[in-house]
Amino acid sequence: MKARINSPIQKCAVGVNIPKEKADIVSGVMAAFNGSFKLAGSDCGGEKIGFVCGLSGYIESGAKAEVSEELLIFSGLDGKELSKAVTMLREKGCDIPLKAIVTPHNRDWTVSALASELAKEHEYMTSRGKSDSNGKK
Repeated sequence: MKARINSPIQKCAVGVNIPKEKADIVSGVMAAFNGSFKLAGSDCGGEKIGFVCGLSGYIESGAKAEVSEELLIFSGLDGKELSKAVTMLREKGCDIPLKAIVTPHNRDWTVSALASELAKEHEYMTSRGKSDSNGKK
């Protein structure tokens, strides 16, 4: 029986539609975890999450789809690191509402599908605190 050594997933964050000021902050935060940051084009929506995050076994599909929201995708961070990274971003005033981490479940999703799902979740979570027409929460 041969032992297999899985190469560790590189710590990185991929941003879509992130302005330069925020990109610089995210880059600095990822450097604190010995990770990297890269910007993906707004037309990367047709690509799989695994590809844009550089996971092995994923190749470019060439499918183009626009993503209009600011989106930040983390990969390779454990739970504590992710929590710390998000806290650091918040402390530096870097507000990016749509954030996700790569999971076995979503790595085969397209960037557009992830952005759409996150936007729905964000809308639901932000509307929960607003009163409905009957004055109820």
